[in-house]
Amino acid sequence: MRTRKTAATLLAAALLPATAMAVFAAAPAPASAAEQPAGQAANAVTPPDAASVLYAIHQIDGKGASSYEVANGSIATFWFGHGFELEGTRYYTGFVWETADRYGKPGEEDIGPETQVNLSEATFILDNPASERPWKFRGMEPTIGEFGAYEQPPQVDTRRKPLEHRTPSGKLVLAVPTESFDNGITVSGYTLLVFTPPEKRQDESKDNVWAYAGNVLAGEDNGPACADGDVMPCTRSDGELVFSTNANGDLPVLTVKFTGTTISGPGKTRKLGAADSVTYAYDPASKTYAPR
Repeated sequence: MRTRKTAATLLAAALLPATAMAVFAAAPAPASAAEQPAGQAANAVTPPDAASVLYAIHQIDGKGASSYEVANGSIATFWFGHGFELEGTRYYTGFVWETADRYGKPGEEDIGPETQVNLSEATFILDNPASERPWKFRGMEPTIGEFGAYEQPPQVDTRRKPLEHRTPSGKLVLAVPTESFDNGITVSGYTLLVFTPPEKRQDESKDNVWAYAGNVLAGEDNGPACADGDVMPCTRSDGELVFSTNANGDLPVLTVKFTGTTISGPGKTRKLGAADSVTYAYDPASKTYAPR
């Protein structure tokens, strides 16, 4: 038997208030940091490591590990970390994924393409770049959504850089480059996350600071599956993610512009062009981006 943490249960432990801040040690800033301009000094500070992020969320000492059991057979694993600046404040957020609690015997779990993982986060703010403890713990959220398949998250693609967009109201939209592999096809995409500064939430009891907002496809490569063209035509495509202003809301419209090739019929391929672009808009009902 498996149980999954629900949003109602986990959001009861919402983001810690500013008065409950705790300080987490990060690697000391370089000796020359105090002599650098403020922006350069901030960028030179090493952010909290994976172990600090995990501890901030679960309060369990993993002895430096980036993945370990946290409760009832659930495994928590560091997924991705990102530093950014918003309205003069330097932030760092670490994201962690967790499997569901397990109460049955090993092997009894029913894991399939619909089995997602929980996504949580811990956020820090840069307090004093020149100090030995430059980062202050701002707060954590035990769930900001569920994603992935087969009880695994999408793999972060370190060859591509994450993308940022700042909205008119002061939010940050973060697109994390990802990659997955299934049936001989490598699929590129972006996981979408939205950051709302804590002081700008309309309802602190209901609104997340970070929220998962879905994912978009950004290319495919069927190289392993096509077997040099013996099984099917070999194709590869890449997608450029573009943000544009949304006349109907604060969150931007997303467009993926594809280049490369795709299969057009039995034994045939064609080049991708402007007509193959896909546009996504934020859907308030599902709280995710969906194709227009």
